[in-house]
Amino acid sequence: MAEDSANLEEATITVEGISYPISGLTAATRELLQLYNEAQTAMLTARRQAAIQEISVKALGDMISASVKEGEQNNASADANAA
Repeated sequence: MAEDSANLEEATITVEGISYPISGLTAATRELLQLYNEAQTAMLTARRQAAIQEISVKALGDMISASVKEGEQNNASADANAA
């Protein structure tokens, strides 16, 4: 077990090319880092959701278009049969 913990590297943050151990950061800086990570995760989630919604809107638009065309064809057939 001691070997495993010796092989683990301490988490760091790199700022302007210099790496700092996260454990050595002030509490305020660690809080900012946590907020940054949460905001980044939320941003990526929002991007995924936006992509899903964009695909959904396009698919629904295609379905509406197909439905309208089908309705027009049915109306034209009904009009031709009535004449």
